[in-house]
Amino acid sequence: MTNTKALTDFFTICEKLECEYRLTKMSDGNYQAVASHSWNMAMMAIALRPYLKNNIDMERVLKLCILHDLPEAIAHDVPLHEQTATNKQAKQKHEKDAINTITNLLHDKSIDNLFNEYELRQSPESNFVKLLDILDTTIQHMCAKDLSYVGTYNDNFYWKLFFSDEFANRFNYEPKLRSVYNEIKHRVTARLKNELGIDAKKFTGTITKDENI
Repeated sequence: MTNTKALTDFFTICEKLECEYRLTKMSDGNYQAVASHSWNMAMMAIALRPYLKNNIDMERVLKLCILHDLPEAIAHDVPLHEQTATNKQAKQKHEKDAINTITNLLHDKSIDNLFNEYELRQSPESNFVKLLDILDTTIQHMCAKDLSYVGTYNDNFYWKLFFSDEFANRFNYEPKLRSVYNEIKHRVTARLKNELGIDAKKFTGTITKDENI
């Protein structure tokens, strides 16, 4: 049985996720906390549930949404544009060590199983949650106060990714998700044109690091 000290230690780890920030910015101009990202995913899952073609266990989906990035409270994140074959291995090791720390505190095998399920992506639930993970980034492209920062990373790496066919086709797993992505893409395209004078067509057809999407 998990004792009080271990539970309290676990809660302090959870709090740190609120202090860990992602590369994406919010509508108020601040960077997005990882915990906020996880909460957004859970809200999207609830809203999208009636439209899904795949049968899913909603309780499992919500657990995956909340837990999937928790190791970053310990291991931190490496932005996608900075990932290389070398540091990706180190990132995976740090995250695995963090998962071990978390599961050892909770003494709950089901938690470890959820982490593994998300990484392997062999269930409808984990596939759906991964799509929510990347969809949330596109939502920040739509909502961010100022979009100019996105293009500052590696020669528009994130715009090339966002507007690529490979990225869009990931959402075909759930047609409603694809239609939502298409609407977001339409709005982001308009924002780029109206606010920055950028034609989004210049980014289409190019993608890098597809394995990381």
